Amino acid sequence: MPLALILAGPAAAAIYKWVDEAGSIHFTDNLQQVPPRYRDRVRSMSDRLPPARPRARIPLKATPSGYLVDVRLNGRTRARLVLDTGASATVLSRRVARQAGLTVRHDPPVRVQTAGGVVTAGWAEVDRVEVGGRTAGPLRAVIHDAVPGADGLLGMDFLGAFRVEIQADGPTLLLNPP
Repeated sequence: MPLALILAGPAAAAIYKWVDEAGSIHFTDNLQQVPPRYRDRVRSMSDRLPPARPRARIPLKATPSGYLVDVRLNGRTRARLVLDTGASATVLSRRVARQAGLTVRHDPPVRVQTAGGVVTAGWAEVDRVEVGGRTAGPLRAVIHDAVPGADGLLGMDFLGAFRVEIQADGPTLLLNPP
């Protein structure tokens, strides 16, 4: 019985691989699922896997415009963006684009549907967007001053790189590895 207790801990955290007589490769996270005749061929794969990244818990600030989240652009410029799962692209104000040293382009122009109608805006390449230690990029941000009380919108071009949960208590944004 003590031997079973010693194996129970590592078995839960390990991935095992074995090859049957037909040459088929099998994987399991439970050593007890390996047929006894193949247990002498089992190899632990856990030492080859990168450590699992825990989900990032990022505080949000509730405002009349929506939830604000702190963002870092290209590793240096901070911005407060409205979390917007309905926006396909991230939107940055002209002021933040200037602070980040982004080159704003207007060719081709970007047509943006806003609450006030369709407007034409510029765009800029952002090498890296970071939220709570999670990064995505490069991405093409729309440059437009359309968000009162915030530096822009954090859209699905960033959020789509993660499994996203929004918890009203706190409020908190959870970014899970995909």
